[in-house]
Amino acid sequence: MNRFFTYLIGLLAIFNISTCDAQEGAVNIAQYPFVNYGLNDVEFFRDSIDFYGFFRKLDKLVTTGTGKINIVHFGGSHVQADIWTGRMRENFNQFVNQKQAARGWVYPFKMGFSKNNNPANYSFSYTGKWDGCRAVNSSCSGNIGMNALKTTTYDSAASFTFSLAQTTKTEYVFDRIKIFYDIHHQSYEIGLDSPYFAKQVITNKIGGYTEFVFEQPMKEVTFKLFKSDSLQNIFTMYGMYTDLDAPGINYNAIGANGASVPTYLKCSSLLEQQLNAIKPDLVIFSVGINDAFDPNFCQSCYENNYREWLRIVKKVVPNAAILFTTNTDSYKRGRKGKFFQNITGLEVKSAMRNLSYEYNTGVWDLFSIMGGLGSMEFWVRNKMAASDRVHLSASGYRLIGDLMFNAFIRKYEDYLLTPIARIKHD
Repeated sequence: MNRFFTYLIGLLAIFNISTCDAQEGAVNIAQYPFVNYGLNDVEFFRDSIDFYGFFRKLDKLVTTGTGKINIVHFGGSHVQADIWTGRMRENFNQFVNQKQAARGWVYPFKMGFSKNNNPANYSFSYTGKWDGCRAVNSSCSGNIGMNALKTTTYDSAASFTFSLAQTTKTEYVFDRIKIFYDIHHQSYEIGLDSPYFAKQVITNKIGGYTEFVFEQPMKEVTFKLFKSDSLQNIFTMYGMYTDLDAPGINYNAIGANGASVPTYLKCSSLLEQQLNAIKPDLVIFSVGINDAFDPNFCQSCYENNYREWLRIVKKVVPNAAILFTTNTDSYKRGRKGKFFQNITGLEVKSAMRNLSYEYNTGVWDLFSIMGGLGSMEFWVRNKMAASDRVHLSASGYRLIGDLMFNAFIRKYEDYLLTPIARIKHD
């Protein structure tokens, strides 16, 4: 690509030309010549009837201000940082005029891990020694939570504080928290550290969590461990679900750096249990970029792994809407630091389209929308992607969050034109 074309692309980006979307709820998006905006749609290869339940609940929330919607978005490092998913969360909150919202699922990524990035919109501080375990590592065995991580302490005096950060558009708060941990006779118990107080504490051994219900919305709370029996000597935590007793949308980002579909299948014993506590109305699968870097990638194996994952999800929420998002374009690094195109992304795209047809799910073809094979080079040159040619920059993740949200709004508008949408809400 010559210097003039590169300059032209950068110039257009600087001017931040907005789209001419006529949709009332859509967000304005900067125009880049390497992005295929005309392909920005949620595709269905049979029909979109499985999304009607989700759109019906969304419409009820929009028109009457009542109801609660849960979205769960699985992914790898693209999701763990919560820039893409955070943009989706903010856009949905703005769409339903939700000024105060729950953050949903959170994980203490810094507890027990020397290198593990944490989303910017919440934090954990802690006392005591904690050891982390990542499902992507073969040495990590036993029960693993649905976030593909777990963190353990043997310190009976350990504690941790969860804090929500201030954002520009939405105030994130909670009035109830479910803490998922390994509940057995050797496990320490968990409670609130002074001065925090809960009006109700419920331990659900079958669900694998203790829930704390508070009198009013809060932004911070400290938990402490304690020992009530001489046999207790360990505490293993799998994550937390923060909620708010108010109408709205909980957008739960569940991502783990380096995760592939087999990574999440290692968590199958607890995946069903923990997903059941959230009961999502929409499940988004964005897992495939790490699978595509496997030199022994097998498309049929990849599809079969997803079938097993879908079996678990459908057992928990048989009527939930399901969406696949194809990989971003990416490059592999060869000898002497030279990059070459990762054509396996095309096979991942093909696999997701096959699964979409088989299970009547939606597909958001990010691979094609961002420009197709080789497009990552344009994203890098325009500072929309990282130099590793795998990850996007913060601006790039925010762009795909806006694109994906607008694709949802288009499908929601299509739903409003169907006869079933004219039926009054319960």
